[in-house]
Amino acid sequence: MDANAVRTLRTRAFFHQFPQGEAPESYYAYAAGKIDSPWTEATRDKWTAAQPEAIQVELGKKHDDALLDARIADVAEQAGRNGTPWVLVGGPPCQAFSLAGRARNLGNEGYIAEHDERHFLYRHYLRLLSRYRPAAFVLENVRGMLSSRIWGELLFDDIFQQLQRPGGPKGPRYRIEPLVVREAAGRVPEPSDFLVFSEVLGVPQTRHRVILIGVLEPDFPRIKPLMPSTKSATVGEMIGGLPPLRSSLTDRETQDWPSFASKLLTRTAKAACKTDAATAQLLAELAERGASAPDAGVGGRWVSWNPSAALPAHLKCLMHDPRLKGVLQHFTRGQMQSDLMRYAYAAAYARVHGRSPRGAAEFPVALHPNHESWKKSSHFVDRFKVQRADAPSSTITSHLAKDGHYFIHPDPSQLRSLSVREAARLQTFPDNYLFEGPPVSQRKQVGNAVPPYLAQQIASVIHETLA
Repeated sequence: MDANAVRTLRTRAFFHQFPQGEAPESYYAYAAGKIDSPWTEATRDKWTAAQPEAIQVELGKKHDDALLDARIADVAEQAGRNGTPWVLVGGPPCQAFSLAGRARNLGNEGYIAEHDERHFLYRHYLRLLSRYRPAAFVLENVRGMLSSRIWGELLFDDIFQQLQRPGGPKGPRYRIEPLVVREAAGRVPEPSDFLVFSEVLGVPQTRHRVILIGVLEPDFPRIKPLMPSTKSATVGEMIGGLPPLRSSLTDRETQDWPSFASKLLTRTAKAACKTDAATAQLLAELAERGASAPDAGVGGRWVSWNPSAALPAHLKCLMHDPRLKGVLQHFTRGQMQSDLMRYAYAAAYARVHGRSPRGAAEFPVALHPNHESWKKSSHFVDRFKVQRADAPSSTITSHLAKDGHYFIHPDPSQLRSLSVREAARLQTFPDNYLFEGPPVSQRKQVGNAVPPYLAQQIASVIHETLA
């Protein structure tokens, strides 16, 4: 239902009209912002063919539901003619299920969970399963789906039962299995068995999501679940090869960034003296070096750079593009000086202590934000979260579009939050993947996505079962 996401998917669908490694130069020129369209007259037919790959609809609207049904009916009919199994992939919106969303909803006067239609959009999914009977389905959602209650009952139990027999006794029958191998094979799956920990599957991010895989019975065998991976990746391995940046400022102009940054780090060090001496010492050392450091700039849609191929081996094939001679969408957001000081302190603290500062007690008083929520430190223990270089990142979420406080860069001298490209790398998007729309939409799209490397593993499991 998001117009910019539709544009992104159509642009990517055009890229996939060509064999791997053979996308036209016009795509790369467009991605770099050098021309206004990814296609030329020579590739107009490919662009036209890509457009139906994404449609803009909103579930629950009569016209949109009819449009979606027609599109899925067409896919199912073509698959039937070709004798090819097809798969339905999706998931209800997560805002009604997520722990953060539920906390916000409780603060809304008059909010009644039973009246929030987002809780029940899974019924559209059931209708599509019942009507079109795909060979398999994938349903993804946040972990809060396991604990969400309606009328005092766990909603997940109802969803799980209905997914096994969408349409009732006369509908198709699906066997629902966990994606990752369980400790005791053969036992009846429990709700927690469907919670997937991305970091144990080689994703450089602690993203925990509910993933249900349903296979049509009795047509297809049981899936072969994934084993926990020995592959791992850290924030430093994923973004360390990208060019350094610095924030732009929203509350002043500066013609001499190195001098400004050095003074800001010095002020932060002084503020930190009474709270954490080791962090203050590190900030002071960075301030001395900062005065002579070059201005890294704030980046942009295209940053000329010799892209580092030093990604973890298991991700390089998916993410690295040797034809890409720069970095896409690597830019920072504007920040107030006060936030930059908080970022500097938090990043330096994390480098010293191996974790982000927790709440007001570990933050210098001079750096405390001036709003009531900060005083409730028990609720905001990680209000400023650093993505440590030596560990997987925390969950990349759509909150990235609101501010960068949860996504502070691990290098305290860069004084910034993550760029769109850095967040995309932590999500394992290919480096040549272009997000359409303004920066706020780009960040939202990155945060709402399932990591492509995880999606690839899900696809391999299903493909092996249906092949």
